[in-house]
Amino acid sequence: MSSSATKQCPIAAGSTITIKWTESGGDSRAISPSHLGPCLAYLAPMESNGEGNVWFKIHEDGYTADDDKWCVDRIVASKGLWDIPIPSDIKPGDYLLRTEVIALHEANRVFGEDKDAGAQYYPNCAQLTITGTGSAVPSGVAIPGLYKRDDPGILFNLWDGHKSYEIPGPAVYKGGGGGGREPIPIINANINEDTTAGIAETQALPPSSNKGTTSAGRRCIRRSKKSKRSKRNKRKSKRRNSARNHNVNH
Repeated sequence: MSSSATKQCPIAAGSTITIKWTESGGDSRAISPSHLGPCLAYLAPMESNGEGNVWFKIHEDGYTADDDKWCVDRIVASKGLWDIPIPSDIKPGDYLLRTEVIALHEANRVFGEDKDAGAQYYPNCAQLTITGTGSAVPSGVAIPGLYKRDDPGILFNLWDGHKSYEIPGPAVYKGGGGGGREPIPIINANINEDTTAGIAETQALPPSSNKGTTSAGRRCIRRSKKSKRSKRNKRKSKRRNSARNHNVNH
């Protein structure tokens, strides 16, 4: 999952990192407002390469009945921004951060029932270097394989007048708390609704004017090469088809 083109985003244990969800190909919106569902964040030691029972959940946000809002509603309202507290007792080192949205607009039917049925997953990963003096190495779970197609929270009827929601996956690791407001790196996470592409290139860029970022902070930008190639190919195909139609008509 690492490469020479990918850099780590530095963050202190006990502080908060902010990710920014954007649809692939532009910053016009975070995600379709119809794709209601929870947001989840996991960490895994970089040395594991994400393989085995190494992913531990550090944050989640689901449904609140008081205002009838989902995490997706909240990230749309915040223009894609989502704060994730880093536990203060985590052992320092390099980690993979996995963030995901689980969209539930078709989740009232079991995956595979038809081509549109089932929950939809939008994961992204970034690489972090966590600093601090902690020593905790939380136990984790394996991804993929974590969610079953009929799990509560995966098989779910969004349209039945629900009053509660059970967020899937393990419990959030609570060992060392977190949430301090040190300089906040901003990670831009692309959502590709056509391919639900996972890992893409991460680059560390100079500090920006984003919320919470100071001169001591960094901004980590994610760009999906796959989604850009796909859009270029679509444009080329459209031009070729247009040229063929022109030749036929003349």
